[in-house]
Formats: sequence, structure tokens, C-alpha cells
Amino acid sequence: MRQTRINPALLLIIALPLSAVLASVGTAVLAFSRGDPPLPDQYHWEGVKLDHDFAQSKRAAELKVNATLTLQPAQGICHLTLRLNGTPPPGVDVALIHVSKPALDRHIRFLPTAVASVYSAPCAPLPPARWHIELSDLGNSWSFRVLMAGDLKTVALSSDMPAGDTAWP
Repeated sequence: MRQTRINPALLLIIALPLSAVLASVGTAVLAFSRGDPPLPDQYHWEGVKLDHDFAQSKRAAELKVNATLTLQPAQGICHLTLRLNGTPPPGVDVALIHVSKPALDRHIRFLPTAVASVYSAPCAPLPPARWHIELSDLGNSWSFRVLMAGDLKTVALSSDMPAGDTAWP
């Protein structure tokens, strides 16, 4: 009596496509049975806020807003020199947001000094780190954000900097 031997190459040729078909069927079952939940009814509110942020950034770019932020925490004061096409605002808000430690976040309101286009505010020391910096006027007609890293003693900011740029000192 002769025994039939199964060819291993033939098993491999059948098993590989069969496993791909089974994996596809399994993926389809998971996708249809456990798909993403529908968006909440209030989701459009987030889109409106995002559109408003884009409009503020576009307005800052149109005004060609440039600023130099000088932090002097040892003296307890910080300065902001602002250059833009148009009337200087009556004040500037600066948000310094630490990328991983919310306890280090700072919001500083700069008010004009006797020198044109120079603003000042009291400030506290900041550790060297990665920071999201947002500048905006008090009326929120324009704003822009940049990502900076390192020691923020003197920082040049511009509305035409991409928001993802990282400047290493």
C-alpha cells in the first residue's frame, strides 16, 4: 500500500491566501460591529471655534505682526516690542503654555509704555522647555501661535512663522 505524502509547498500556496481572506473577513466583521460612534450633536461648535482661530491667524498675517518678547524675571518685568501694519493695540495678551505641565502655564497682559510700540508687564521666571506661545490683541481681532523651545529670555515672533516651527536657541 502506498502512502500519499502532502507537499509542503502546496500547503503554503493554499495557506497564505486563505489566511489573508480570513483576516479580511475578520476585519470587516470588527469594522461593522464595533465602528466609531457618531459625532455628538454639538460637534459643529468646535468647527466654528476652529474657523474663528483660522480667521484670527489670517488677520495677523495680513497685518504682518512681528514681536520681540524679552523676559527679565530677575527684575520682575517683561517687555514686548510690537510691529504691525496698522494701529497698535491698547494691549497685548501673551499665553505661554508649557507642552506637558499645565501648572507652568502663564498668561501675561502687556500694556503700553511711554515708548511707542513697546509694552510691559510683570512676569515670573520660566524654566527652559518647549512652549506654545500665543499673541493676541485685547479685542481678539488677531492672534497667532508659535512653538518655541529652550530658554525664553529674548524671543522673536512673527505671524508668518508656521505654528509648528521650533526655534532652538
